[in-house]
Amino acid sequence: MRILRGKLYITVSKKHNSLEQQLKETQNLLGLPGRKIIETFAPILNRFNPLAKNGKNMAEIDKGRIMVQEHNNITWVNVENPTTKEMGKLSKEYGFHPLHLETVLLKSQPQIEREEKYAFLVFNIPIYDSVESKVLTDQISVFLGKNYLVTIHNGASSIHAQFNLCKTDASLRESFFKRSSGYLLYLLISNLIKDVEPLIQTISQELDEVEDIVFDVAVSGVHKISQLRQKVIRLKRILGSLKKILEDATPAINDLTSDNLSRYYGNITKTIDKLRDNIEEAKDTIEIYKDTDYIVSSDKTNEILAVLTIVFTLTIPATVIGTFYGMNIILPGGIGADSWNFWGQYTTFFVIVGISLILLLSMFLYFKFKKYF
Repeated sequence: MRILRGKLYITVSKKHNSLEQQLKETQNLLGLPGRKIIETFAPILNRFNPLAKNGKNMAEIDKGRIMVQEHNNITWVNVENPTTKEMGKLSKEYGFHPLHLETVLLKSQPQIEREEKYAFLVFNIPIYDSVESKVLTDQISVFLGKNYLVTIHNGASSIHAQFNLCKTDASLRESFFKRSSGYLLYLLISNLIKDVEPLIQTISQELDEVEDIVFDVAVSGVHKISQLRQKVIRLKRILGSLKKILEDATPAINDLTSDNLSRYYGNITKTIDKLRDNIEEAKDTIEIYKDTDYIVSSDKTNEILAVLTIVFTLTIPATVIGTFYGMNIILPGGIGADSWNFWGQYTTFFVIVGISLILLLSMFLYFKFKKYF
């Protein structure tokens, strides 16, 4: 693969491994997600892909990967973005209930169900989207048996990274697989919870930024405060449901794996409680900032309305006098009457302006005396 005069040229090999390597290189060059690259070049690559002869194509292969590693008689099956085809393989291999497999493919509520040979868990993990500045959720489905763990997710969390680290790092693999499948799940969830801590720190930093905005009368903090409230509420809901799932799942995990892990999972729930305390504190701070921003904005609005009201009120005398002299009637100094000319031809104008200013000054002094401003 090479770039000449701003154009990308790909030399396609007939070996499947070479195709994957070239796709990775293409991804680095174009900065696009791997699956999008595959979908783009799939029609071309399928001509040279030996698997295409069996009715398969590159896009289908990448869409639902089943990865397996085994150590110390414990099997970890990691599935990313599964399709019904992958679910069928898992059902055939482990005998999972069809309803559970259907739940995996749908957006489901967190749940825990115990079967005779396995436990089925569905829970969410918060994921921070730094581009959109939003807290998203990654649904993770788990099948836990006596000597196996099946994790199914969409790839947004760090599960795939942990799986790869276990494959490449022998010492890490030994620590993950040293006890039971339940202990493997404990380490996995524990690391996922650790990934939430930087998100809490990000929210704390945003709170500091909001504090500066709230007390700046020239800037409105409503939008920023609303965004923070949404993040905090979603975080609190996700972590709350995760804690409940782990508390309900611990007895089933202990029973299935014959390994007492109550203390380990209890440690996770304690960590979640600490994170929720930080979130609750952030929520209280946001509510204070929201009320403060409302008060500051209201004061600013009232100040503007007060100035406009005073200006309008002070112009009333001049408006009334001008209204009278705009009527088609005979008035002192007006047209059709004996005109005032002791100050020249503009005497009437000077008199009207003078009377208006005297009334305006009188009203101003009265308002000042009453401390209206």
